[in-house]
Amino acid sequence: MSMRWLTILQFLEIFAAYGIVTLFLPWRILGKRFHRFSVAEQLIAYFFAGNFYIIYLVYLLQFLRISSRVTLLLGTAGPFLFVWIRKRKKQIPGAIESLLVRIERLLDGERGKKTSLAQLRRTVYERCFRGKRKQWLHALPEIAVLLAAIAAITYVYGPNMVETFGYKASDIPVHNYWINELERNNIWVAGVYPYGFHIVIYYLHMVFGIPTYVLLRIFGVVQTYFVYLALVAALKMVCRGRFTPYFGILFYVMDIFNRSTYARFESALPQEFSMIFVLTSVCMAIRFFQEFAKERNGNCRWYLVQFAIGFSLTLTVHFYGTMAAGLFCIGVAVGFCFRFFRWNYFRRILITGILSVLLSVLPMAAGVAMGKGLQGSLYWGMNVITGDKKQGDADTAGTLSQDGVSDSLTAGESSGNATKNGETGSVLSQSRIEELRKEAEERIQKQQKPLSERLKEKGSAVRESIRVNVMNVKPYIAEITLGSIAILLLLGILLAVLRENDFAGAVLSAAVYLLCMCSLQCASLLHLPALMDANRCGIFLCYAICFAWALGVDAVVYLAIRRWKRRWLGGIASLLTLVTAVTAVLSQGLIREPVKVGALEDNGAMVCVTNILRENKDFTWTICSANDELRMTEFYGYHYETITLLNQLKDLGQNPEIIIPTKCVYFFIEKIPVSVDGSTGHEEVTEEGAKEPVPRGSGILPYTKESRWITMSHMYEWAQRFQELYPNEMEVYYESDSFICYRLQQNVNSPYNLAIDYGYNNPMPK
Repeated sequence: MSMRWLTILQFLEIFAAYGIVTLFLPWRILGKRFHRFSVAEQLIAYFFAGNFYIIYLVYLLQFLRISSRVTLLLGTAGPFLFVWIRKRKKQIPGAIESLLVRIERLLDGERGKKTSLAQLRRTVYERCFRGKRKQWLHALPEIAVLLAAIAAITYVYGPNMVETFGYKASDIPVHNYWINELERNNIWVAGVYPYGFHIVIYYLHMVFGIPTYVLLRIFGVVQTYFVYLALVAALKMVCRGRFTPYFGILFYVMDIFNRSTYARFESALPQEFSMIFVLTSVCMAIRFFQEFAKERNGNCRWYLVQFAIGFSLTLTVHFYGTMAAGLFCIGVAVGFCFRFFRWNYFRRILITGILSVLLSVLPMAAGVAMGKGLQGSLYWGMNVITGDKKQGDADTAGTLSQDGVSDSLTAGESSGNATKNGETGSVLSQSRIEELRKEAEERIQKQQKPLSERLKEKGSAVRESIRVNVMNVKPYIAEITLGSIAILLLLGILLAVLRENDFAGAVLSAAVYLLCMCSLQCASLLHLPALMDANRCGIFLCYAICFAWALGVDAVVYLAIRRWKRRWLGGIASLLTLVTAVTAVLSQGLIREPVKVGALEDNGAMVCVTNILRENKDFTWTICSANDELRMTEFYGYHYETITLLNQLKDLGQNPEIIIPTKCVYFFIEKIPVSVDGSTGHEEVTEEGAKEPVPRGSGILPYTKESRWITMSHMYEWAQRFQELYPNEMEVYYESDSFICYRLQQNVNSPYNLAIDYGYNNPMPK
């Protein structure tokens, strides 16, 4: 089987496994409790319940240090079996007896296989289709639209998954390491961090037996489907039209956004996983405001519970998702201000928000109480929020006095024409002082400009920032984005005038949310706190744009047919609008091309890892490679660093014997080095690269940029010389145009000595 087909089958397996634990099992347990809600609300409730349960189940078992496949299976199946037995305890003896009789007849030949299959088909038909013809006919158009939406998502994100097999983000090996440590019941090995994403991957690995490295290769696309479908489900909750929610997916797959806003969807990363819960959780709050006004207290309690669970999941997975959800909550507070500030509403929302934060913070607080410090990226995130980060001159320039002269300037520059700073004793070049003086003068001149002119300049800067950082080269997209805020506000006001308060609140909430996200994207220009860096903010901004635009289209369609109060007319109008829009987009070629994201490993390396795991017993082999495969194969075999071997070969006097005592040793060598953290500047390994000194440094440094080319060139030359010495034992295991893997088969009681003089052991710098 080719690696492409294997990847497709693994994708289907992961999608099914995740769907079973987050949708199917919660549906079987909670189906009757949520039957009075819409299909979209039910799906979101099941999804929240499934994720919440497995995350906190793993947290509990990790704290007790008893997390394993057995305990996870018991924890998963236990509630399901308890509810099933409780509901059917009187029917169980008869059902077991009937099942045993059928099995006995089948084994004795009294009952044929065809009869059994016919009865199974009849049972499925009676439960799913009999008497439900009208329901299926009613659902067929939406099923067709949903399949078309799934096809669009697959077209954009599927090809890269089956063409590029390795990890596509530099921080995935770190996440791989943290997930591996969960298998040792060593939670927060690098410090306290939102572990929701890692727990989900760990759970799927342990319960379904899917290797972690396979999950991290493919789950990024799986979660992307859920991100898109969560957008539709959230819109389904607040839109009036039946098909207008699918505009969210249409806008998202159009070629109007910068590549950086969606390229990360190819990778399994916590931030993108948290996006599933952002819109869906806050839309539960919108539904609370709408239902509480109708005095449906039973429904309202469930909406608040779902809001608490969903909002807590954003912080449990990634704090950036919480920031986006928090800004949407501000939008809801403004959009429903006519209800939000009433005590009956306010106290319920306030209590729910506090409980949701406590739910997510409690496990991390327990970790801190156990003596674990915060993980480093949390400190980085706090520095981004507080602005305590290096930004060129911000670190070297002090405060400017009113006349523009620096009171406490420090810099590392020195020249013949320099000035001594009396306070710090540092040296600052005269040219630098002139630059700072000009900047201060320009700032003073700007302050003297009329307010209207300053606002116009600020608006132009904001528009340009959104155009460059978020949108692509399509004209007027940034202007349309900013203009849509005003249009949504007008639509919301018009709906309020028409006494459509529930819908007006939702539209105004989306408008304010989009305004908040645009402001956050341009926070530095507007002198606002930068809660997240601009690149990450752009991802959430695009998600907000698609939500707001789709809701705006729904509002326009609703206003157009509002006078004719026919439900079927709304469905036809929304469908015709969607079909017209899709036709226009396709005819203009506005669907974006399939995403192409390079991996940090060669495809050949992933093929070899897959085959090695399948062909060998555990811990009978060693892979000698860059550090990419270290965490992938941690529980199955051994790993030896390429740079470690090359450093040992530099001094054969000190290292006369280099032995790797396993039956097979696999050497991964890139003939065309992969670009990591920048281009290598070379097409392929050469003898010239081996003449360069072996790169110094630890971690990933020897495998980045020019160093990777030198490292692979040395390794290739060593493998060639070693194969000449042992042609029968050192064989080519796999080779492509860009990658080669050698396999050394040896007697573990008498392993080969890898310490040879390959001609470039320790070249001196030129």
